[in-house]
Amino acid sequence: SAEETKAASSKNLLNQPIKIDDMYCSSVGANMARIAGFGELVGYRDKATNVPSVAPRVLTRYGKTLFPESKIKEANALQCFRPLSPDDLPIVGPVRSVPGVFIHSGHGTLGWTLCLATSECLATALTDEIVGIKQAEIFHLPGDISIERAQLSPDRFM
Repeated sequence: SAEETKAASSKNLLNQPIKIDDMYCSSVGANMARIAGFGELVGYRDKATNVPSVAPRVLTRYGKTLFPESKIKEANALQCFRPLSPDDLPIVGPVRSVPGVFIHSGHGTLGWTLCLATSECLATALTDEIVGIKQAEIFHLPGDISIERAQLSPDRFM
């Protein structure tokens, strides 16, 4: 019901994301928070299954600092593999050497933070390709934000 939704949203731990020491915390539901911003270079998933990680311990420590009354446990910390580009910028756009292939990857720990903007860039690149118009050198995003296509292009590594 609408009342239950309103009650649940009013119980959110945070109304806005916060940043402390390069760690990001945002509400993901009633009495739930997501703490992120930690990256470890461990290689590929099949090679990284037994790599000891400090991430759960560090993230748990930050969680307990932010929410001392919470029941945070290190065992509940979730980790996932997130592709990271060599220059720490997402890789977005067509792969010129393979027609019809587009990439939207390499966001690292800021995937949730950047994905809407880079999705808009990808949609523009795809539309330009489908319609057959000459691609502008700049992606224009809502809010008068722009970024040069070359900064995100997969071709920057060729």
